[in-house]
Amino acid sequence: MLGFGITAKVDPDAIAELFKATLPEHTEIKLAELGVSISDIIADNATFMIVLGVIAVLIAIFGFVGACCLIRWMLVVVC
Repeated sequence: MLGFGITAKVDPDAIAELFKATLPEHTEIKLAELGVSISDIIADNATFMIVLGVIAVLIAIFGFVGACCLIRWMLVVVC
């Protein structure tokens, strides 16, 4: 999530090209009728993805350090 969010923040058009390849053709036409592009949607959600990625990394660090050092409260955070 963190990598996706950073990439989307830096270059939303690159991520949009990946989505355009997987979405049905009529989806892009309907979004264009609404005045919205896939790049705009990705750019708007990039910060949210970065925040989720940071939270996931922090939880993983608690689990790693808790398991390595046998610190019970850190393991409780993960579970």
